[in-house]
Amino acid sequence: MAPDAGIFEHLGWYLTHGGRLYVDAWEPKLPLSYETTGILALLSGGDMYRLHLFSVVLMCGVVCAIVGLVVILVYDVTGDDIVAPLAGLSMFLLPGFAVRPAYGFKAKYLLVLCGLLAIYLYTRGYPALSGVAAAASVGYWQAGAIFPLIVVGLAIQQRDTRALERVVAGGLGFTVVMLLPVFLLWHSAAEMVVQVVLVSLQTEEHASLLTRVVAGVIHFKWASPFVLLGGLGLVHTVRCCFTGHDGVVGRTDWWIPVGAAWFAFLVLFVDFETGGYTDLIPGLAFVAIGVGVIATVLRDRHQTTYLGGALALVLVVNVAFLGSVGVIFTPVETPGPEPMSDLETHDLPEAYDEAEPVPDVRYIYWQQIEPSTCHYRLSVMELRWLDRIDSSVDSRCLDLGTARVRLGNG
Repeated sequence: MAPDAGIFEHLGWYLTHGGRLYVDAWEPKLPLSYETTGILALLSGGDMYRLHLFSVVLMCGVVCAIVGLVVILVYDVTGDDIVAPLAGLSMFLLPGFAVRPAYGFKAKYLLVLCGLLAIYLYTRGYPALSGVAAAASVGYWQAGAIFPLIVVGLAIQQRDTRALERVVAGGLGFTVVMLLPVFLLWHSAAEMVVQVVLVSLQTEEHASLLTRVVAGVIHFKWASPFVLLGGLGLVHTVRCCFTGHDGVVGRTDWWIPVGAAWFAFLVLFVDFETGGYTDLIPGLAFVAIGVGVIATVLRDRHQTTYLGGALALVLVVNVAFLGSVGVIFTPVETPGPEPMSDLETHDLPEAYDEAEPVPDVRYIYWQQIEPSTCHYRLSVMELRWLDRIDSSVDSRCLDLGTARVRLGNG
């Protein structure tokens, strides 16, 4: 189990045992991830092993669905039944993409699934369901806000007022349902605004642009040239959107470079924990679509065959050897289970040595511990926030009024 999977799954279980999100447990994301793991917790009957198994199965299914949606969307754009599967397989250019689901729940996969599903449903004539899926992508991570804008933009481009109304109605309806527990069950609306909005604005990453680029190359390893190739496909799409003269990509496909630009902006300038690769996953879907576009532009079947062969070789290295054979790059880490005794204390960053040690969240998960404080796991973002508001680790989760006063004093 990965530590962040422990967070998602423990909070889902905790909510089924009377815990209140944003009041009893601090969390800077919207509630859909925890409502999802809460449902899994109910289905598991409170068995922690079964809950983790359900999470792993769900994530594996999501990966398959993402690859399938990329294939379908690329085929819709290009009409080429050879490059479409090639684009789908390009999702595995990031070695960890195939690995991470085995370690439990991860919201970013569901963000990508719901976002691509929103576009697919709109193009198939289901605008209301498209709005629901787009809203769900935001519910899993705020960065998914680009997907509601895309489906609304598609409706505006087609001048289809009825479709636009259904997209908005579906999105708003799902948002209301998603937020109902916050208002009616947990009574934590003010705390949610603090953690979801203020925390994100006050605890941004400080890594330089060069550091982020180098980290991306290290995470993609041998596949980095294919990322550039996908980028060329996205540039070609931009050109065709402006000219409208290419027979493969047209002006209606503007959503491809828009989505790619949004996630590139987030990774390069806003939110990229350079020590991990999962922040690259949302943008990876658009890189894969770019690979499909550039493969179609090549047109020559021999060139496409060579590209497919090179991609297959990279995928073998990525999937079979987890991104490396250990000569140039270190393989993706796949640690074995940690002894429970090693999880009883959580190593905090050196800058926060004065803080009292806390158990690793995986220990809390497996021991089914109901925390006594909302700051029970002390993530790096959480520590930055406590530093920003000059608050102790055992303080309660702040409401909006108190947080504004603390930030004003700081």
